[in-house]
Amino acid sequence: MGTARDFYREYYTERLWDWVPPAIREADETEGGSALRALLRAFASQAAVMKRSQDRLWDDMFVELADDWAVPYIAELVAARLVSALNPRGRRSDVAKTIYYRRRKGTLAVLEQLCDDIAGWDAKLVEEFRRLARNRHGLDGPAAPGRVTGTPEGGLADLRSVRGALLTGGAFDEFHYTPEMRRPHDRLGLRGIPVLGFHLHRLTLVEFRDVTPRLVKNLAGTRDGYSFDPSGRDVPLFARGLARTDWSAWRTAAEGELPRVIECRLYNEEAFEIGDAVIGWVRSTALIASQATRRACAKSLGQIAGQRFATRAGLQRVLAGLPQGTVLTGAGVFAQILALTLTDDSGAVVLKDAVSLGLKGAAPVPRTAMRAADLGDWNSSAPAGIDLLFDPARGRMLFDPGAAPPTDLRARYTTGMSAPIGAGAFGRRTARTAATALWAQRATAAGVPTSGVLELSDSTTFDNPPNQPAITDLTIRAREQERPYVRLAADWRLGAAGNNRALVIDGLWIGALSGQLRLEGSYARVSLRYCTLDPGGLDGGGGAIPPCGLVVAGTLDELVIENCILPGIVLSGAGASLDRLILRNCIVDAGQTGATGIVAPRAAVTMTNCTVIGAAINALALDVEKLDATNVLIAARADVTDLQSGCFRFSARGPGSRVPHPYESHEVADLQRLFASRRFGNPAYAELSPNAPAQIQRGSEEQCEIGAWAGERRPVRLDGLRAKIDEYMPFGRLPAVIVEN
Repeated sequence: MGTARDFYREYYTERLWDWVPPAIREADETEGGSALRALLRAFASQAAVMKRSQDRLWDDMFVELADDWAVPYIAELVAARLVSALNPRGRRSDVAKTIYYRRRKGTLAVLEQLCDDIAGWDAKLVEEFRRLARNRHGLDGPAAPGRVTGTPEGGLADLRSVRGALLTGGAFDEFHYTPEMRRPHDRLGLRGIPVLGFHLHRLTLVEFRDVTPRLVKNLAGTRDGYSFDPSGRDVPLFARGLARTDWSAWRTAAEGELPRVIECRLYNEEAFEIGDAVIGWVRSTALIASQATRRACAKSLGQIAGQRFATRAGLQRVLAGLPQGTVLTGAGVFAQILALTLTDDSGAVVLKDAVSLGLKGAAPVPRTAMRAADLGDWNSSAPAGIDLLFDPARGRMLFDPGAAPPTDLRARYTTGMSAPIGAGAFGRRTARTAATALWAQRATAAGVPTSGVLELSDSTTFDNPPNQPAITDLTIRAREQERPYVRLAADWRLGAAGNNRALVIDGLWIGALSGQLRLEGSYARVSLRYCTLDPGGLDGGGGAIPPCGLVVAGTLDELVIENCILPGIVLSGAGASLDRLILRNCIVDAGQTGATGIVAPRAAVTMTNCTVIGAAINALALDVEKLDATNVLIAARADVTDLQSGCFRFSARGPGSRVPHPYESHEVADLQRLFASRRFGNPAYAELSPNAPAQIQRGSEEQCEIGAWAGERRPVRLDGLRAKIDEYMPFGRLPAVIVEN
């Protein structure tokens, strides 16, 4: 039972005390002790537990409120086939909606909803028989053309369409194929009559607001090269996704409504269709002076009603060929026609709010003045009227800030994250303690207080925060849903005044031009939560980003690091000491030059669900005295001094490692094929590659992947989803589950 503040224990203690005869109460108090009262308090504590359990019985009757243990009993009432208990969210959703699912079994809406309810992932479901090339007969009706390529159903592909070729193999492929007879497995056997393709998008979208873009390239002319990412890295920009709030009004997601990287051609896509709205406007607009001319223009538009045009140039060319073409292509009339005929499924409409950039306090660049382009070489000319040219695959942009300094730029964009590890604009469940000091809009002159709560209120860049050598009990935190970037030009020194002090750093991304986070003095406990100490790498211009490590220059009794990314921990100075180090759900990336890994030769270390990456598979990345590790992937060499204490269970380490008491653990010999990406900033950063050894992908205590993502339990969620898909699939159909990201 949780420690609810219902005061049941105090209430029952007083009731029991009242039942004790006065003489015994007086004797207990006069003897100078309170043994009897302490005993009654223990009885009252158990009575409080029983009372809370009785109160919970009312909630346990409803699956939305019940405790986890009660869910299987409710499932028996509806004969639900339970998924694994390691997926409590999916299990509860399944039981709550079992009747709902059965009533709609076999429908596309339910199958997509299962992906969201059971696994928590977005999905796009495709009936693969619609992509088979075949001869059509009279009962088929007219063949619907593809939205992008215009390819009719079952027809030959238009290989001149560049975007159509880029869509092949995905959920929005418009080409048609000969049938495959083999059973589907991933993308093999996908082209079959009974196959349903489930295209899963597992990344979680995180939106960043008021970010300070980083100047990366000084280019010739008025435009300069910037990165949306405040550190200057290449970071892909994602579409904002389709919010599923009402499944009763379900529709399958459009191309720009899934959590994936924005494509340049999709962002720039403008499709136009002549409809009743534009014809009605032409009949009544004051931009056309003569009533007879209006009627003639409306009649001309009626001749092409329902036609779709892929470009504004194509629409203008057709309008110019109409009897009233001169009037319809006039500047004011044509601009309004473009606005009224632009279709809702155009990329320009679907992705209009995906990216925003503007000067502080001013209106952002309008959507009509933005265009996506390939800026791989930072050299691209912008068409007339385009103020912002950006590359969504790399997060780069060309922009002319004018006379304003670059620090006045503010950007808003969305990116994908595998899990809440490191700094991010997501909910961190911070303490409700009010902030006693505030940093806002780069204002760091107020300094770091010695105690209380210092809050960074936005996601802008904070340069060179002042040192504080006299901390007593201090919390430095980012505001909820914000990710401030703290940039250091020198060491950031946080020292303790006296002994047994406390420090908490929560939600900060700390990067360095040159410097480290340095802890000095005597601390009883230092905690880091949801922080990123930049692991280093390269920016978009090819320049080096140095790692920003954690340096212990004082004495720490306990250092607790949770859900963080950092390049290493090292002790500096003869008097530096670290007694206990606890890491949970962390990534320690010592792969860049200057990164140290964990070097604490006298520390006792406890690690749970962590990934340690070295520069090479045999490079030293962990040097400690004692180690107790569970679900830990050390893609490097580990050296533990005391091999008689601790345990190395359900974990993996590099060759030549010395670890205590290995249990159900493995040795990894290849670093290259172990991770999908080792570049910080890539959405697949530190994730296991599909080519990673099977014992690493299913070797954790819960038979999930070993490492920092073990807590996500993705294999368990995928297994539960497959089981539910088989249960609610239409009769005779075969599922093909494809993980897109």
